Amino acid sequence: MKDTPVTRVWFWFEQVGQDVRIALRTIRRDRIFALAAVSTLALGIGATTAIFGTANAALLRPLPYPDWQDIRTVRTAFTDGNLTSGLVAPVEVTRMNDPALPIVRAVASLRRDATLLLNDDAPMSIVIQGVTQGFFELFGLPNTIGSGFTDEHYRPGGRPGAVISHRLWREVFSSDPAIVGKSLRLADGSVPILAVAARDMAAPADTDVWVNMSLPPEGTAHSFEGYLRVRPRTNPEALRAALATMAVGLARDYPGPETNRAFIVQPLVNAMVGDLRPILLIVLSATGLLLLLSCVNVTNLLLARGARRTREILVRSTLGATRGRIVRQLLTESAVLAFAGAVAGVLLAYVGVRVLLAYGASNLPRLEAVSFDVSVLLFAAGTLVISALVVGLAPSLQVSGAKGLRLIGDVGRALRGTRFTRRALRVMIVAEVALAVTLVAGAGWLVRSFTNLQSDDPGFSPEGRVIFDVRLPFARYQQPEQRSVWIRTLLGKLRAIEGVESAGSTSGVPMRTDNEPTPLVQVQGSPERPGVARRRTVSPGFFEAMGIQLRSGRVFTEDDRQTTAQVAIVNETFVRRYLQGRDPLTTEISFGFPTIVPATRRAIVGVVQDVKYASLWSEPEPAFYVVPDQIGQLPGAFSFSVIVSTRLADPAALVPAIRAAVRETDPLLPFAAEDMSTLVASTLTRQRLGMTLMLLFGLMALALAAIGIYGVIAYASAERRGEVATRMALGASPSSVFWLLIREGRTLAIAGAVLGAGAAYASGRLASNWLYEVQASDRLVLPIALALVLGVTIVAILIPARRASRTSPAYALSSE
Repeated sequence: MKDTPVTRVWFWFEQVGQDVRIALRTIRRDRIFALAAVSTLALGIGATTAIFGTANAALLRPLPYPDWQDIRTVRTAFTDGNLTSGLVAPVEVTRMNDPALPIVRAVASLRRDATLLLNDDAPMSIVIQGVTQGFFELFGLPNTIGSGFTDEHYRPGGRPGAVISHRLWREVFSSDPAIVGKSLRLADGSVPILAVAARDMAAPADTDVWVNMSLPPEGTAHSFEGYLRVRPRTNPEALRAALATMAVGLARDYPGPETNRAFIVQPLVNAMVGDLRPILLIVLSATGLLLLLSCVNVTNLLLARGARRTREILVRSTLGATRGRIVRQLLTESAVLAFAGAVAGVLLAYVGVRVLLAYGASNLPRLEAVSFDVSVLLFAAGTLVISALVVGLAPSLQVSGAKGLRLIGDVGRALRGTRFTRRALRVMIVAEVALAVTLVAGAGWLVRSFTNLQSDDPGFSPEGRVIFDVRLPFARYQQPEQRSVWIRTLLGKLRAIEGVESAGSTSGVPMRTDNEPTPLVQVQGSPERPGVARRRTVSPGFFEAMGIQLRSGRVFTEDDRQTTAQVAIVNETFVRRYLQGRDPLTTEISFGFPTIVPATRRAIVGVVQDVKYASLWSEPEPAFYVVPDQIGQLPGAFSFSVIVSTRLADPAALVPAIRAAVRETDPLLPFAAEDMSTLVASTLTRQRLGMTLMLLFGLMALALAAIGIYGVIAYASAERRGEVATRMALGASPSSVFWLLIREGRTLAIAGAVLGAGAAYASGRLASNWLYEVQASDRLVLPIALALVLGVTIVAILIPARRASRTSPAYALSSE
């Protein structure tokens, strides 16, 4: 046949096909080995692929917006550590639209909860976002129906309009194609529907309706979410520098609210995922170690098996097979095993992802669907190639290192293993122990973080509490007196329900988004400049209903009204930061923004314990509490939450009676109750997911390490069977033989433990930045991890050593 590129390629395919057929026959002869190798690789590849698929969906999958990489969120913070809402102000959004900045467009949104009246007047709770001009243009998705907002809607005196979400259009309006031009019936009035948003329009999250909103260009109230679209290929450092320069100008023009303020910009996808990102990265790193441990385990199997196949290799070498040909055949066998492991691993990953979603991961951001797309399959293919190379490298070097083993007469010596094989197996034991220690310690740190969060005192008692939200329509409750009477009436009815211990209302519930105002606060008689604290509006009975402990003074009572002396209650952090040893109960404070309002002056009548509002891992902030009747006409006065505490074992049993009380007070208000314990538990979903996965990987690491170490020690014991028989024939006792075999395994286990402890400590230092009150030098986590791994290792060494020490010398020598 003529030598051409085509014939050479054909010949290469024929050789590869022959190698694969030989590999399949070889593997078929040793089914137990093949099953062990494929299963081990399937665990490693499956776990890695499943977690990569999850991370890909949450972190890497493109957002549905054109040029989504250029969309950012922007928040604010004080450089001096002072407290702020983190939101942006209108004047900041106005300045960000300066053409000199590397920003195409800056917009803002403001959330409010509303009540939608359905055709039968049934109330339905919805989320409305007021958005500034250019909001939909920034995200770049064309509406499904209708043109949406125009310049006319943002001119002074412009008429209100609404863009409804695709989901609301589908579920409530039955995908009515003539919806544009109809009215959206809200409890506060009707708004014309201008458009239906795109199916993928999901900013901000959970929005049902967008309405046009105009902001005062020089407003300094930090109450708005900010979004930016930057110019393509904008350098993040250049953007930060430009915003820092803008901040200097704002501080000069608006001293007080803009002094010491900095801007925090991050990609939109990072803001959506939040603290799920570090958990996924930690778990993904752990699966990489697990995959490496799986490869080490299979390499152990191949090395031990390779030593047993020396006769076959020597025969093939004597018959003319070159070293390269033999190495290629061994690599082909490794590739076949890796391919089978990858196929099984992808199937295992698919099942694993379904279990994750069922477990509750689907409630996490961007994990409503985890698809096995091209990127996930390419990742699985990459792990296949890497695994094949890793597990095939050592057996190939084993053959390359078998120098001089060319004669059939050398088989006896070859069967006892080459020096390379023995050294490689020792290295593999050390690696397995080290990897197992690292993974088990990682699981321990996540468990420690989770238990710290669970056991930390949030400042309130979630057990036996039911919460629900109330939105009083402005059209029917315009006057403060109307709202005050309504709240008192409802709380009175709730307290009269059998089984209810107390009830109270609040402007903000712990463990939800904490956007309550952060005004300036001045302690009367203090020479210090005003500080900043959260202002929380609560009714009498709130502290009792939440289980918040009173430290000194008194709580609010029904006598604290608009016509009585104005009072406030502060938390412990407020006392430590601003009172500097003064008696709180003889102190008065005033507050306001952007300046202190003298009319807000009031006496502190009580001190309550600190409460964690934003999350269980947040630090308590300085806060003061006021009653609704004493704050006047303030934004957000029409929406509040009600907490009901009960002594019943099942708080849900109260829900029908609570619903009836709300319906009796106002039948047009929507009602949906939630157990406070469920709310708190839901904030730990991400940490619970990460902890569970790491525990699973830690157990898998222990199992793989035990199996691998047992196999290697068993092989080493079998290799030294002749030596052991000779020693015992010469008078050595079984115990001396036992300890002889133990010593080698003990040395390797200690070496692996030391390396593993170092690797675990280094990874713990890195992970501690993302975990709650966890240190790499934890006195329990690392010692327990070492004890577990060493305990499993000792058992894996003891069993084959004990078996070898009981071997009959006559039987062992006869088999030689």
